[in-house]
Amino acid sequence: MKEPSRRNSNIVSNIAISAIFVCWTLVILPLTLCIAALHTVFPGVMCAVNRRYIWLYGRSTLFFLQPWLPVRIRNAHMAVEYPGAVVVCNHQSFLDIYLLAAQDQANVCLITKSWPFRLLFFFAPTMRSAEYIDAESLSAEQVEALCLERLRDGVTLVIFPEGSRTRTGALGKFRAGAFHVAVKAGRPVLPLLVHNSFQVFPPGAKGFHPATIHMEFLDPVWPQAFAGELLPHRAMMRHVRNLYVKHLTCATGE
Repeated sequence: MKEPSRRNSNIVSNIAISAIFVCWTLVILPLTLCIAALHTVFPGVMCAVNRRYIWLYGRSTLFFLQPWLPVRIRNAHMAVEYPGAVVVCNHQSFLDIYLLAAQDQANVCLITKSWPFRLLFFFAPTMRSAEYIDAESLSAEQVEALCLERLRDGVTLVIFPEGSRTRTGALGKFRAGAFHVAVKAGRPVLPLLVHNSFQVFPPGAKGFHPATIHMEFLDPVWPQAFAGELLPHRAMMRHVRNLYVKHLTCATGE
């Protein structure tokens, strides 16, 4: 009897989770388009407004999902304490974009591939108005220049250093771009760890597996600590990845 009951409960949970994503997005869609349109009239002001709006959309979505996908985060205020930092985050599922709203810094700029602009087409105008960076559509030099410009403006960058979602749940190889930008700008890297979003919704899954998602900010990693290295950004990258390996392994062991 337990197995059919568990299966029925999982079906109900998946219907509820899917309904929240779809219905809440449809509810706010008119406001989303209006805010994006205002950017053409007030571009200087609306960039920050759009970033906060996207953060509020993510935060409210996580609120509605709490009964099935509760999120527990440690040191949520870290990026507020270090504005204009480079947040790096491991990438376990598409949910990670929403999970970024669990932390308290709203003035964030996401550096991403092109797929969110395509698949989240209803949100693409707002993402562009928020000056999110489509790294696949630009050269490496253009991406770097835009990142440095955002940091000079006090905007917090968010980068997934693995480049794409894990297919197995294991931590992938890091790319050096985020650390190169941090070294050039002299700004700290803030490692943000996500535990369990892969188990909740792995790539290719046909449904969600309700569970608690845990997140935590580690202490800031400053580029000045690697100034004596031959390639400071790569030394910084290896150090941060080792921190991820250590903490994710400890979490798995628990």
